[in-house]
Amino acid sequence: MVSDITYIPTDEGWLYLAGVMDLCGDKIVGTAMDGRMTKELVISALKDATHHTKITKGCILHSDRGS
Repeated sequence: MVSDITYIPTDEGWLYLAGVMDLCGDKIVGTAMDGRMTKELVISALKDATHHTKITKGCILHSDRGS
């Protein structure tokens, strides 16, 4: 799995979107959005991914770790 964060401009400010993608199934399996870029945002996306993925044992998550 891989993860990343992007930001989306809105009329009310920035909206941050964290996503987790399953490379074996080639689809997004976890997402989370918030008005702030925090570690909780990424944790929420990862928790969402574990709820939508059947096999997580032995799974490796890669992130560029950003700033």
